[in-house]
Amino acid sequence: MIPLVTACDQVETGIASGEVQVGLVDGDLGIAHSVCPTTRVGFTAGGAAIVETENLYGRILGTGILKGSLAISRKTEVYASIEGLRYDSLIAPISSSAIGPGYTDLGLSTQVFATDTYVLAVQGKLVLPTAFTIDKHSWPLAADVGFAASWDPSRHWAVHGSLMGMYGMATSGGPIYPRAGITLDLGGEWHATKGFSLVVDARGGFLYTDPLDVVSAGLGIRGAIGKHAGLALEVVKPLAGRERTLAAGELRFDWRFK
Repeated sequence: MIPLVTACDQVETGIASGEVQVGLVDGDLGIAHSVCPTTRVGFTAGGAAIVETENLYGRILGTGILKGSLAISRKTEVYASIEGLRYDSLIAPISSSAIGPGYTDLGLSTQVFATDTYVLAVQGKLVLPTAFTIDKHSWPLAADVGFAASWDPSRHWAVHGSLMGMYGMATSGGPIYPRAGITLDLGGEWHATKGFSLVVDARGGFLYTDPLDVVSAGLGIRGAIGKHAGLALEVVKPLAGRERTLAAGELRFDWRFK
């Protein structure tokens, strides 16, 4: 029997795929991973800012993250990220700043349905409390689980979406303050060539901190460098909801082994 060739088997370069990976929650909670298993390693430099001059308040966040994934089969991938450096500065009448390691997450993605144009995967990850210079009085734990899908109707276009449930709590000497919510994402990619693509996303977050956490728009420019390397510049702009971030973005370099 001839094995089915899926949309994921068409990837021939180090270019990224799937939704914009910039998150607004620590550990990129609620952000779906690519549904196409690959073995790769990469580095991300990112940042976010809150600017509220009327309230004399601001926040500057900068991160350096090492990311990697391992395709253990044609359908299943394990992945992880280590936020080796996190700089968090609060600008207020009483200002503060901290620098040190950030959060670590471990995840798994496995395809449950695939055709030559459509892929559906179940995904989940655990965010570990490794930001000990930031979280000095509690140990936040969080996890997400849900579905991610990609539909590639042609060589130049792809549509993706996800539905993720989130749960978080803070372990300390007092209450754990549990919370739960969901994120919905719908976006599309235009593959101008095998080595260049544009991606846009609309994302909504609900119930994690407020009935409407955030409605945001995401944009990404992705390119391949030869067969194995790839670059991605991605930004997210909150448009509505409780989220106070002005904008967040990252520059990511990936090296794809296979």
